[in-house]
Amino acid sequence: MILFIFFLAGCSVPISDTPVTIEEEQVHTEKAQEEEVEIIKHPTEPAIVEVPYEDQHTEAGWKLTFRDEFDLDQVSSSNWNLLNSGYKDHGRLHHYLPEQVTSDSGVLKLEVSDTPYQSYPYRSGAVTTQGLHEQMYGKFEIRAKFPKGQGLFPAIWLLPTDHSSYPEIDIVEMLGQLPNELWHVAHQKEGNRAFHLNEHINGSEWHTYTLNWSQDELIFYIDDEVTFRTSNVSHTEMYLLMNVTVGGTWVGDPDSSTEFPSSMEVDYVRIYQK
Repeated sequence: MILFIFFLAGCSVPISDTPVTIEEEQVHTEKAQEEEVEIIKHPTEPAIVEVPYEDQHTEAGWKLTFRDEFDLDQVSSSNWNLLNSGYKDHGRLHHYLPEQVTSDSGVLKLEVSDTPYQSYPYRSGAVTTQGLHEQMYGKFEIRAKFPKGQGLFPAIWLLPTDHSSYPEIDIVEMLGQLPNELWHVAHQKEGNRAFHLNEHINGSEWHTYTLNWSQDELIFYIDDEVTFRTSNVSHTEMYLLMNVTVGGTWVGDPDSSTEFPSSMEVDYVRIYQK
């Protein structure tokens, strides 16, 4: 015990009777702050610096306004609404459920299953940016692959923020039984539309779909190649919708050849504006 007290006494700092000036106190404080900063910057705990996102579009003068790479193990609630609603208009047979939408290993999945829900024979998934991200004009780029099969109807499209049915811009859509046919459609109102059918492009494989929407023109791309141009342009703020419908008057109902479960997969969504 005596040695322990002696050790503490030997390590103690003697108290000086000399008053400390303001300048000395500032020097002491600054030195302490420097030491604190050095601790924060210790090599074993590197500072995390967020690097601004850049790609060929930002280098060309586009400003990134929305981005989701789906790197999290859950869907971002600040980016997406997960729909929970039934839909029987036009002969549709599915109910959208949030649990049909997942994010895993950098991929968003909208899964369709033949497990009934209430009076609906099929379940499906749908996400929108309504109320979260809406804009007029810009560049919309999505890398995705679609499910194929009779009665499945995957789509990536834009709808107006005021809940009206028109205008509507279908960036890309596909009838599941015709995976080598991809549609671009620009609707102004019922009966007023411009469209283009891309043949010999397999939508069940990965492709990058891009819409360049300006005041004068809509330009559609698949894998950076221009596939369609039209002056049938909308002039209102719109939100992005991605979904898979099941059944209906155009696509028809699933049959014994349709495989379940089946999924629409999305690698990323990036939206820009100038």
